[in-house]
Amino acid sequence: MVLYQMKKYVLNKAPSVRVTRFDEELNREQLEAVTCPGGPMLVLAGAGTGKTRTLTYRVAWLVENGVNPSNILLLTFTNKASKEMMRRAASLIGGDVTALWGGTFHHIGNLILKHHASALGYKDGFSILDRTDTKDLFDTCRTAVAAAHKDAQLLPKASVLTDLHSYTRNTSKTAATVIAERFPALETNAALILEVIALYEKKKRQLNLVDFDDILHNLVVLLKEHEDIREYYSRRFQHVLVDEYQDTNLLQAEAVGLLSAYHRNIMAVGDDAQSIFSFRGANFENILNFHQSYPDARIFKLTTNYRSTPQILNTANSAIAANQRQFRKDLVSVRGSGEPPALVPLEDVREQALFVASKIKDAVDEGGALSGIAVLYRSHYQSMEVQMELTRLGIPYDVRSGMKFFEQAHIKDILAYLRIISNPYDEISWKRLLKMLPGIGNATAEKIWRYLLDLPDAPPLDRVVSAGKAAPKKSAEQFAAFVKCLSELRKIDAPSEAIDTALKGSYEKYLFLTFTDADNRLRDLTQLSEYAIKYNSTDVFLSEMAIQGSEQPIAAVNGDKDEHVVLSSIHQAKGLEWKTVFVIGLNDGQFPSIKSAKNWDEEEERRLFYVALTRACDELYLCYAYTSYAGLIRPSRFIKDIPRGLLEEIEII
Repeated sequence: MVLYQMKKYVLNKAPSVRVTRFDEELNREQLEAVTCPGGPMLVLAGAGTGKTRTLTYRVAWLVENGVNPSNILLLTFTNKASKEMMRRAASLIGGDVTALWGGTFHHIGNLILKHHASALGYKDGFSILDRTDTKDLFDTCRTAVAAAHKDAQLLPKASVLTDLHSYTRNTSKTAATVIAERFPALETNAALILEVIALYEKKKRQLNLVDFDDILHNLVVLLKEHEDIREYYSRRFQHVLVDEYQDTNLLQAEAVGLLSAYHRNIMAVGDDAQSIFSFRGANFENILNFHQSYPDARIFKLTTNYRSTPQILNTANSAIAANQRQFRKDLVSVRGSGEPPALVPLEDVREQALFVASKIKDAVDEGGALSGIAVLYRSHYQSMEVQMELTRLGIPYDVRSGMKFFEQAHIKDILAYLRIISNPYDEISWKRLLKMLPGIGNATAEKIWRYLLDLPDAPPLDRVVSAGKAAPKKSAEQFAAFVKCLSELRKIDAPSEAIDTALKGSYEKYLFLTFTDADNRLRDLTQLSEYAIKYNSTDVFLSEMAIQGSEQPIAAVNGDKDEHVVLSSIHQAKGLEWKTVFVIGLNDGQFPSIKSAKNWDEEEERRLFYVALTRACDELYLCYAYTSYAGLIRPSRFIKDIPRGLLEEIEII
């Protein structure tokens, strides 16, 4: 007998399934939702109550109770959220959940559409346009329509058309309705815009292309018009779980209903009190009227909060109570008692900025971490003075609501008008403004600039009228308006008046044709104009602005590059938390932001306020000014909703 040398090898077996102790690892509210046998479920997860934990434990409970992961569909709004939930679920059950269908609505929609492209008339292998590709195709269509119509030079930029069309798709509204409601400045050119959109849709079909927003639209069309396909997927997905249901739009809610139609085991998790994204197309009615779509739905409320002190939660509960259209619930803290939120009346926005920066500096001097502090606001323009004061004190900050104030294109644009009046030989500012005019690019701007310098003894401002002959004919009308604006600016030395003149002269129209967030940018410039009132000289104002725009705060504190204060709009702050939160600009007209838009909703503004309050863990400061450059202003009506006994007023001395 031949004996072989033996070597041991351990098989890499799949780990045994862990038995999760649900009753020990979940609170009572979470446990009831996680272990619900099935049927339609609406889980109202208040801020800081363990929404993600509830969803992942639900996946684990389903798998441990015999549901194959391949029969579970988990829909989220970000790939990051999907991956994190699947990682946690795998950790809980100690097994493989890669077969689970998890991802964003668009990811899942694309997976399904790739298998059934021909059913919608597409050829196999259709391509998906990213945002840059979409803008490029819109630009091509815009150019074609402009060439066919001599009066089409004032068509909006491709980026504006892209956002307009996206909102149309996500709200299932007509383009004409969206223009009237959200882009009223473009109504005079509505017919031409509709022609561009029609050409864009035609070209996509010809080229076998779909854009990002087509995915949801096509998914719903596929499921509604092809019963066999709908039945296959709704039978396959025994359980459908949806994260952030309050942020779904009409198409997403309809897709969820179609994909869960057979088993009707849908778990929608969200918080109606945090529905704040209607400007993106989110439909508040989806979560508010869930029980109307699913009359037999069970409603669960998660109200045990692990984030904030009782004093902060009592304030937040009182603030949201004024809303009539909501699911009533009061968050209850598991934490010990803390300090009451502070109400801080301040003379004006400059004193507001000084207070915020001073308190932050005090916290750092006492050994606190900047990373635990956030300054939140309704609109980006409200951060200007705070940015300037933090820079002055050398406190590093990270702006989450957009670019730093003086780095923004529209701020640089408007200052360029003032610069060429102050210094007529400022070539950079001249070319910046010239290139805003239709048909003028780098080469033409250089040609016009050379013409302006032709006569050394005549400054450029004296030659700008005749320089129009070097501009293309298509820009003649806009060039004339530009010249008229410069002529008026030459008579003005007060920088605030100069900014207003440049806006009314030509720049405001350019804003609405160029930027999708023109309203917000206009408020930035209005704030800059108000700030400039304290300057009597444009030269002095420009020097100060140049210094502010060039100075940088210290790179780090104690050598930690991640140590910085966060400056963020409340929309950007949703889902995050900080130990200390300052909410600034709490004045009527600013927060709530009272817009002229027809769909303005005070209750959504109040929900936004509620989101701001519930970002704070330990300390909360509510700041408002009682005077502005125009006179006395009122504190926000939302502050008045809060019983005075819940707040501690700070007197500035």
